[in-house]
Amino acid sequence: MGELSRYRRSLEELEPIVEGLKRLIMLLGFPDSCAHALAVMYVIREPLIIDNLSQLTGYARTTLFTCMNILERLGLVSKKRVGRKYAYVLASKPSKVILSRFREVLERGVSPLIKTLETLIGSGLKEEEETKIREILEDLIGIKEVLTKVVSEGGG
Repeated sequence: MGELSRYRRSLEELEPIVEGLKRLIMLLGFPDSCAHALAVMYVIREPLIIDNLSQLTGYARTTLFTCMNILERLGLVSKKRVGRKYAYVLASKPSKVILSRFREVLERGVSPLIKTLETLIGSGLKEEEETKIREILEDLIGIKEVLTKVVSEGGG
């Protein structure tokens, strides 16, 4: 129980960091429960069994098993045997997984949408519709530039 108390104190002291990490992870498309579990793991930085993770996050063990399976498939966590249970550990290079997600958003989402909007401009739309499309296109081009820079600087 001493270990769990120590973890709780750390989380209370660093609660704004946990919340900030959780919001950031959710921006990558992860559900609240997975984002919260991963944020807690980042702060604790020690292997955690599901029971402890459940007590620290307030999520049910079944929810966390699902989250850990998702995070493990994505390469963000791994599990190691601790006695009869498994403990989950942060991946050593989670940034590569995140950069991969950014690249995917860029290639599958932003770039095709830009091409679609460019095709619509000059296709006989009403002036106000074309103005809106140009504004959206400008925003998307800005997003594409930022994502491209992040991906290329991150070793992409």
